[in-house]
Amino acid sequence: MKKKKIILGSSSKFRRSLFSTLNIDFTCISPDIDESRLENEKPKDMAIRLSIKKAMEICKTETNAIVIGSDACASCDNRILGKPIFEDVATEYLKYISGKTIFFYTGVCVMDSDTLEHQTDIAKYEIKIKELNNETIYNYIKKHKPLNSSAAFRYEVAKDLLVEKFFDKENDISGLIGLPLKKLKVILKSYEI
Repeated sequence: MKKKKIILGSSSKFRRSLFSTLNIDFTCISPDIDESRLENEKPKDMAIRLSIKKAMEICKTETNAIVIGSDACASCDNRILGKPIFEDVATEYLKYISGKTIFFYTGVCVMDSDTLEHQTDIAKYEIKIKELNNETIYNYIKKHKPLNSSAAFRYEVAKDLLVEKFFDKENDISGLIGLPLKKLKVILKSYEI
């Protein structure tokens, strides 16, 4: 049987960097999907649905592959905060989460392109944000460019600047950066990878 290729369905440099730490040969293909929220969709359901949708999109054109899809979603006060592409929206999000607790959900899906059989899992994180003043928000956005990140929050650069308390029940921050490696490794092992 021909060995299956491994495809990471992502254009994220953070996911690519995280996945490369597994020392598995892989290629990246960016899935072009609609990431809009469904009506009344819960954040964790959205993260899993979009992870599956990304993997499925790659499977439409690829054969003999194991495809990994992943997506992150953030919520605060039951409001889903998307991935801002403009600084004014990033500013609005950061003002909104100032002094509050924010929840992050990072879903992962591993799918066989030939059978479409798949497994999913989700990493959950809870973070208490410091009280942020306008200057802190402005400097964070200008210096760290957190656009295209859920809630304009990038843990690897925000942890000292924005985080008051981090509750890491996963014991693995990789999901907060973009790809829950601990959970992904368990799934890949079941595929003998």
